Amino acid sequence: MLLQLFASAYFEFLQQFASLVRDPVGYGVGVPPGDGRPVLLIPGFTAGDWSLGTMARWLGRVGYRPYLSGIDLNVGCPQRTMELVGWRVEKIARQSGQRVTIIGHSLGGVLGRAIAAANPAYVREVVALGSPIRDGWTGVHDQVRPTLQAIQSFWQTFSDEPQSCGTAECSCAFVAAALAPTPGRSRFSAIYTRRDEIVQWRSCVDDAGSNFEVSGLHASLIVNREVYRILGSILAEAPGESAAA
Repeated sequence: MLLQLFASAYFEFLQQFASLVRDPVGYGVGVPPGDGRPVLLIPGFTAGDWSLGTMARWLGRVGYRPYLSGIDLNVGCPQRTMELVGWRVEKIARQSGQRVTIIGHSLGGVLGRAIAAANPAYVREVVALGSPIRDGWTGVHDQVRPTLQAIQSFWQTFSDEPQSCGTAECSCAFVAAALAPTPGRSRFSAIYTRRDEIVQWRSCVDDAGSNFEVSGLHASLIVNREVYRILGSILAEAPGESAAA
């Protein structure tokens, strides 16, 4: 069952990427020009910055300054990851003089939301792609949750963190920050698909934010041409804002 699920997701990813390459939006055609503001990308669970190379190049092409998170493999203690990426957000904001836009895929969107809650002076907005921002682990489909939790638990055997770190039993500050409402100074947008094979789509929707539905599956959201069109519109809605001194 899982092998069929992942095989289907892999082939759909290739189809979505091919569609993006053939579509003018992949080259920035018809996308409102950017204003040079900094945009930080955060990868999903078990992925790294390498997974967001296509999106980073596209952001640079349409006029923004893309930054990668420094994450090689997004597993382990999310609280520690939140702190490390939060420091990077603060550094980018201070160097650029502008508040940072965060785009996160899956767990990356949850991390982005938590970082915004902890650093509202440095985060302009968060755009989450297929992120279970309402329910955490319980927002993951039953058929894949045990596998993902097993990966997290296995990784914990190589770290000094508690065995419950990053699981549904974890009670660290990250859990509260991730499920907290996005601060008033930081906008939040969710892009989701009802066909999501990893996350239950209702867990991605924020009643207080802006929500956009696209077609496709979970993994391919990072190369989905519908997502790129929506990102272009979201980023163009308002000018950048200065960061706190």
